[in-house]
Amino acid sequence: MKCSKTDQLRAYLHGELSDVESRHLEHHVADCLICQQLMLENEEPYLIDLAVPSNLPAGFTSQVMSALEHLPQPVPKPNWKKRSMAIMKKTALAVAGVTALVTFGSIVSPTFASYVNSVIQSIQGVDNGLKKAVENGYVQDINKRVADQGITLVVKEVLADPMRIAIICDIVDQNGKNIPYKMQDDEFRLTYKNKAGEDLNPAGGGWTTRKEGDYVVLKQDFFTLFKDPKDIPDEMKVSVEATKLGGKEGKWLIEFPVDMKKAKAAAKYTHLNQQFTTPQGIAIKLNNIMTVPSASLLEMETDWTEERIKQVKKTMAENGWVAGKPEPGKYTEADMMERYFQDIGMSYQVLDEKGNVVAGWDDAIYEEINKIRTNTVEHTTRGIGTAENSNQFKVWNGFAPFADHAKLKFKLHSLYLFEPVKFKAQVSVDQLLKQEVTVENSGNQYTFTGFSMKTTDEEEKLGEHTYRGKGAILPFSGKLPEGIIYTTEWKAKDEKGNEYPVSRNETYARGEDGRVRVSGTLFIRGLEHQPKELTFVHSVQQREYRNLNWEVPFEMNK
Repeated sequence: MKCSKTDQLRAYLHGELSDVESRHLEHHVADCLICQQLMLENEEPYLIDLAVPSNLPAGFTSQVMSALEHLPQPVPKPNWKKRSMAIMKKTALAVAGVTALVTFGSIVSPTFASYVNSVIQSIQGVDNGLKKAVENGYVQDINKRVADQGITLVVKEVLADPMRIAIICDIVDQNGKNIPYKMQDDEFRLTYKNKAGEDLNPAGGGWTTRKEGDYVVLKQDFFTLFKDPKDIPDEMKVSVEATKLGGKEGKWLIEFPVDMKKAKAAAKYTHLNQQFTTPQGIAIKLNNIMTVPSASLLEMETDWTEERIKQVKKTMAENGWVAGKPEPGKYTEADMMERYFQDIGMSYQVLDEKGNVVAGWDDAIYEEINKIRTNTVEHTTRGIGTAENSNQFKVWNGFAPFADHAKLKFKLHSLYLFEPVKFKAQVSVDQLLKQEVTVENSGNQYTFTGFSMKTTDEEEKLGEHTYRGKGAILPFSGKLPEGIIYTTEWKAKDEKGNEYPVSRNETYARGEDGRVRVSGTLFIRGLEHQPKELTFVHSVQQREYRNLNWEVPFEMNK
């Protein structure tokens, strides 16, 4: 299994990427099982912290009012004074709903109660799929805690279905004050066992640990652990173990049962079984959509045609690239290009009968270019290759659950393929210190507007961006060639032939002419003395192909 982002991943783990580069790599890793596995193999901790706006679901107010109108017969009033007021402050509307129920001295259904009181509903960053599953009564309260070294680990609740599991935890000190999760200060481990005590994930790993709001959220895909929902036991024992919290080593272990019966019974399949071959030689097969309480998971496969195999081999040969199994510590240009050729991306939309967008997926590194990605759920996986065919990949994309029996349409928007390019441009630093310098090459146009040196090793915020280590900073703006949406593998050389890595803080947007504009700064890492001249090169670009004309109508659960 290979991914073109391997080098970026190593740089990220060592703190060598800019803030913007880190953000976009985190976006990639959230969807790429290959990079996730590399992180596990290198035993490097990691954190993907994306902030997604959290709103109460549509119709919440009407649900509260409807519940009030259909209250069951009065029951003895519980002692609400003993309830923690913190729970009541999760959301203003939830407070209003619960307060009204308390006033009438009555209770509503467990499903509605769990929806109102669920921690998940209060957390910004939790996707709409999880919130929908909570709304429909699939969250399970745990509320177990264990203390060591003056720090308490609390498992609040869990939501599990055939796609994934999400465990909501809290870390507090002796005074009950929240201790924010930090990647370097906290170490977690998840295990799952059936009633017979058999490990359901014997290979280990595969989970993510993230800070969401004031909580720690542990997540793992189940659809990659179990080939079929029927393989999931009706009940499993989950263990959350921490060996380090708040920077202190210790032992925290919480075990609890998770009932999977209801969620398993809710799993439904929509079989698509449609294929399409693009003019660029990429074969795409839509397999099916599995809908579970927290998501609709679209499964597809990509492969190369014989024509693309021949074309890639020809390109490799023309450039003298002979790829093989990389030796430890060695990563050749041929190895790099082989991985880029295998990195296939696409964007598509799911439309309803009126043509309204129900969901959208976009593999573009800078999704703001096309603004297609919508209604997705987190931690869905893409990019599992096969041992027999390194060009064949199985892909899963997850969305908030589609409605039962909805008549929808899959519409392919774009295909993204990497290709080699020989961009080269020289910049006189002396001239740049006096005025702007514009360079053009290989259809690219860049205007550099300044030059400054960072002379300290410490992390430092200069202007809008933060930089680590010594180096040179060059603000710039540019216009990419027609059809190109991204460039990478940048390097810089001074007049003495010394080569330096280049990181970038960039923003991307599509101009009125359809070409992509980019602006930001280049950071030449490790450059300690002001040179007279700099030569910039980049060797890889990503091309977008549109007008592919493939649509697949389907009806959910049919």
